[in-house]
Amino acid sequence: MGFNKKFISEEVIIKTFDRGETLKSLFSADSLLFMDNKASEVYQLYQQGMSDTNIKLFIDGKKNTN
Repeated sequence: MGFNKKFISEEVIIKTFDRGETLKSLFSADSLLFMDNKASEVYQLYQQGMSDTNIKLFIDGKKNTN
């Protein structure tokens, strides 16, 4: 039995969206290691229930999260 960990960065999140995958699939692991502040912010927004579409806009800098 292995331990599933993922290294998450803004680049990884963008590539996930580009492949048409969801954040749910990206964040499904035993351990998540965040490589930059943007990735950590995205995870917090995901945990708060923000949609993938709105998170993508946040990454692109087009939407205020407040």
